[in-house]
Amino acid sequence: MKNSIKRIAIVGVSASGKSTFARKLSEKTNLPLFLVDSIMWKPGWQYVGDEETVSALKKIIKQDYWIIEGYISKGAQTYLLERADMIVYLDYPRMIATFRYLKRWWKHRKNPRQELKGCPEKFDWNFLVRVWKKVEVVPLNKHLVELNVQNKVIRLTSLRKTRNFVQKI
Repeated sequence: MKNSIKRIAIVGVSASGKSTFARKLSEKTNLPLFLVDSIMWKPGWQYVGDEETVSALKKIIKQDYWIIEGYISKGAQTYLLERADMIVYLDYPRMIATFRYLKRWWKHRKNPRQELKGCPEKFDWNFLVRVWKKVEVVPLNKHLVELNVQNKVIRLTSLRKTRNFVQKI
């Protein structure tokens, strides 16, 4: 990876594997990793609120080195995407994200993910439908075009492309 890449945003459909990918990328690049879920949620799935989330993200984004992954609220997304040197977009087929959601729910229904202490996964039909329909794709694509940051986007559309990307770093 180029030495000029110091700030990486990882975006994509819910349950596409952004956190797992971000951990691997952080290990290979030694860039500090910030998981948005750990910023947004307190134990018991208590949302800290848009204002606190955006404020925390803006402090991180001002730093010189980072990998930030996750669902980014609209209030911080523009600043994040403009400041990032690279935007990695996990844009997998709906079957992959749907399978990963079900797998994540089953695995973490009793033992929460490390970034979500005190927040065991709960199965949610509406969320499953959102993942299946890839509802985040249209607004995300639109925002990337509006910001004119497509030259920084690396769109990974398969697991093989993702593995190759990580190996080449």
